[in-house]
Amino acid sequence: MIDSPNHLMKSLSTILASLILLAQSVKADEAADLKASIDRGKIVYMQTCIACHQPTGLGIPGAFPPLAGTEFTQGDARRMIAMTLKGVNPPLKVKEATYVVPMPPLPTQFPVLTDDTKLADVINFVRNSFGNKDEKGVTPSMIDAVRKEFADRTTPWTAPELAAFPEPKK
Repeated sequence: MIDSPNHLMKSLSTILASLILLAQSVKADEAADLKASIDRGKIVYMQTCIACHQPTGLGIPGAFPPLAGTEFTQGDARRMIAMTLKGVNPPLKVKEATYVVPMPPLPTQFPVLTDDTKLADVINFVRNSFGNKDEKGVTPSMIDAVRKEFADRTTPWTAPELAAFPEPKK
């Protein structure tokens, strides 16, 4: 027996409503996961990054750059991941100021950050604190991908390299 058009419309409406609820549920789970990651990241930041970048994320003028509202913290997440994995050699200009202290590869200086989940958590904290906002978030799989992409790199990044940061390899 063929369903009536009204019955078919009701069925389609029910399916559509179910899909919308499912999508909202997935989005809520992702938001909760990001919040949990940010909360975990704050703890690790306070154990590792705080001495240089300060509790406010404003850094120390001339030595350690701010994390608040910079192109490096709000821009390409891959670039920020690469910077933390390989470090940065000065000079580095941030917000019209020049910073002269190198940033060593964080996993070398802070072994806790060799864990991709912990590094993702710290980056999520930074990218969602100090006035920064990243609703997408960084995942451990993103950290792993960037780690593999630049596995052969043996030196910290320089300012010109960061300015011309490469697109992802296809």
